[in-house]
Order: sequence, then C-alpha cells, then structure tokens
Amino acid sequence: MIKAVTASQMREMDRRAIEEMGIPGLVLMENAGLAVVKAIREKIPEIRSSRINVFAGKGNNGGDGFVVARHLMNAGADVTVFLVAEKADVRGDAKVNLDAFIAMGGKVKGFTIERHIKNFKLKFMHTTVVVDALLGTGAVSAPKGFYGRVIEVMNGMGRLKVAVDIPSGILSDSGVVPGACFKADVTVTFGAPKVGMLTYPARSSVGELIVADISIPARILNESPCVAYVPEARDICGMLPKRPADAHKGLFGHLLMACGSTGMGGAGALAALSALRAGTGLVTLAAPSGVALAYETGVMEAIGLPLPQTEGGGIAEDASARFMSAVEGKSVVLVGPGLGQDPSTGRFVRRVVAQVEKPLVLDADGINLISDDISVLKNRKAPTIITPHPGEMARLIKKTAMQVQSDRLGEALSLARETGAVVVLKGAGTLIALADGRAFINPTGNSGLASGGTGDALAGLIGGFLAQGAGPENAAIAGVYIHGMTADIYAGKHGDPRSLIASDILALLPEAIGRL
Repeated sequence: MIKAVTASQMREMDRRAIEEMGIPGLVLMENAGLAVVKAIREKIPEIRSSRINVFAGKGNNGGDGFVVARHLMNAGADVTVFLVAEKADVRGDAKVNLDAFIAMGGKVKGFTIERHIKNFKLKFMHTTVVVDALLGTGAVSAPKGFYGRVIEVMNGMGRLKVAVDIPSGILSDSGVVPGACFKADVTVTFGAPKVGMLTYPARSSVGELIVADISIPARILNESPCVAYVPEARDICGMLPKRPADAHKGLFGHLLMACGSTGMGGAGALAALSALRAGTGLVTLAAPSGVALAYETGVMEAIGLPLPQTEGGGIAEDASARFMSAVEGKSVVLVGPGLGQDPSTGRFVRRVVAQVEKPLVLDADGINLISDDISVLKNRKAPTIITPHPGEMARLIKKTAMQVQSDRLGEALSLARETGAVVVLKGAGTLIALADGRAFINPTGNSGLASGGTGDALAGLIGGFLAQGAGPENAAIAGVYIHGMTADIYAGKHGDPRSLIASDILALLPEAIGRL
C-alpha cells in the first residue's frame, strides 16, 4: 500500500535522508525538479521555444521551481521565473539554484505588487506551461495578500498547469481549500502523497497525481509513520477470500439482509444481487411482506423471508423475533438499504443491532434509525461495519455535513475509535477508518457513483465479502475499491461516467473482479 503522510511527516523523512543517510538537500531538490521536468516533457514532448512561466516563492518549493526552470531552459524553452519574494529573502539550497539559473542567463522577474500583474500582461499571453512553485506543503491557512492574486493569475494562463509537490492554496494535512487555489492539470509530489491532496475538496485541484521518487531511501519510507494508506490492486487481490476448485456454496457464507419498504424495494434487490456477484454462497433477503413477494421473481437467486410490516409498508417492530430466529446459521447480517424512517422500523433496527452476535453491516436507513443514540454500536461484541455518506455521518456525530467534509479523515477516525466499528465514510475519496487509528483512502471511482442505489450495491459487496470470510477491514477496503473500479471501467468504455446507474455496477462486477 502507498503511505499518505502529513507535511511534518514528510519533512522528517527529508531530514533523516539528509542528516542520517548523508544525502545532500541539493540532491533531493535536483531530483524533485527533474521529476517535474519529466512530467512536463511527457505531456509536451517538443518543448523547444515553448513559453513557460514558473511562479516561485522564497522557500524550498521555489527552489524546486528554479531547478525546473534551469532544465527547461537548457532544453530550449523560453522560461521566465516570476519570483514572488525579494531575492535577498531566498536562502539555502533554494538560493543555490536561483543563483545557478541566473548565472546561466535565466530571466527572473520580481512579482510582488499589483502593478506587476499589468506590467507582465503581455508576457503571460501565449503561455504553454505555468508551473506553481509558490507555497508548498507548509501553508496552514488561506493564501494571504498578494499570494491570492498570484494564484488567480496563474489559473488564468497556460495550456498545461503543473504544481510542484502540492497546488498552492491546499492545506496539505486536511484537504481543505480555504481560499484561492491553483487548479493543476498535473501535480508532481515527492516521496509520498500528502494526505490532503487525496481527499476532497482539494483533490479536484490536483489533477493527475504523480508520486515521484527523489532518492529518499526505501528504509526511511518503510520506517516512517503515516496518517493513511492508499490501497493498490495487488493489495486487493490478497484481501479477496480464496475459492477452492472443489468448493460448494456452503463454503462461501450465508448473508442475511433486512432491507426494503414500500417504494424502496429496489434498494434490497441491488444489495442482494451485489452480494451474490461478490461470490456469496447464499443470500436471504428479509423484507416487509408486501415487498418480499416482488423479490421472489425479481431477485430469483436470493431466499425470501417475509416479515410483518407497518401500515406504511416498512418492517414492523414485532418482526424482530422472526428475524432473530433466522440469524441462526447465518454468517453475517446486513441491515439498512431502503428501510425507511418509520419509528416502528427504528425499534426493530435497534433490537437487531443490540442482539445480533454476528458480524454486522449497517447501511443507509439502518444508520439513520440509530443516530439518536449510538451507544448500541459501542456495546456490540461482534465486528461492525457502518457505511454512512456525509449526511448520515453528520447525524451520527451531531454535526453538519459541512463540518464532516471539512475534516473527513479526523471525523471518521474519531467515530471508529468511539464505537469500535469500521467506518466507511462514503463520498469522493471514500475513507475506511479503523478503531486502532489506521485509515485507508480509496483511489478508485468517479462522479458516476453519485446516483441512487450505488450505495446499496456497495453495502451488498461489503456484506458479501464479509460473509465469505474476509475480515471486517479487508471486506470494507476491497468492497469500496472494487465498487469504484466498476465506475472507472464504465467511464473507460463510454467516455463519460454520468450515465452510470446502480445496475451497471452489478453488470461490471465480474469484469472488475476478473481484472484483479
């Protein structure tokens, strides 16, 4: 897995490389600049005579930019460095590279006041590449004063926008964008990705993310702490339950689901079919009696279990006894998709969550119906996975969805520690948080998943992998990854993900799992 780090964790890795391993900071800076040059030349192979503007600050991020400028100038590009600082304020390794660029005849323009924007307006025209080497990972607040204007200027030029390490304006530890932000087409980050650039809203300003090796020793990368991990395809392979050639359905688990209500029967169908596509041996679909009949023909592969229903068509409180008797012999219980908000259904859910001594996946309305008092989660002894979207998460923790989104990683980890559950905080860059403090950021998926029913398919996938014997952590990580993979496959086939619907996920699951 790829480690995602904070700015301070990355600085410590740099320090160790320089002080413990004897790798000069100038070498790291040179390698960083060369990595950016490589990325630019891959996008624009014929760089000669292209107009390239490098906006640089006074720190090491600016120093990386000076290296970029030097090498692109050597390649024949028309390079100008716009220095958003006084030359006297540039020190250390950054000064060495600034002086080298100047000694080669490089053009450096002071860019520190509003008047300079007008002065260089013609210079900004016909720009091929704009390079952001302005602020780096050290920023802890919105760009102040003239820096905000500089970012606006950078965003208004260039056929290709490239960020050095991180787009200026992103807070590298949280992914918050509190003010102006450089909108990169490509971001070349060094050593390890910074956690903030992997989460939204910042992720939308990162563009294509390239993680460059700048010669930080593997030993340091392996030994260093991180705040999250990013799973790769090879990791997911090891998480999927093995399937012996001589197996029978009894080896692959039996998932019991409580889903559906009048008007929301499709949620249960999607979850059940997704679990079956995941490889689950048997799925029993418990639903209100009025909905269960439709499942007999609509979800032919599932076993039906009609339950007493409320006047509104939801599962009634007195269905709990029948449901609990059905738990016997099952591997995993999934509660939530399409249940509705009836108070009687809420009492049913609370009883099931409190009494079931099997691994439990709690999704959608199952989450909403316990949100008034989450102590029922804390008291569970068997593994629990909850899969809230930001609105459901907000109800659980008594905050707003905006507050959740402003610190997705922190809120997910806090709830996991409080409840002992595996928390799957859905959304762009879905997070999986564990009670032991580990977190995983999912790299797959796209905006096509912003469609009704896709969350039900995800719940079924997770429940299905759990039923087959995957641990709660692996079931959640693999389910989220493969779910996102189906959306990426869809976009690759059709060129745009917007027409994706939940049933497309079911159709593409065989291909996604097959690719792994």
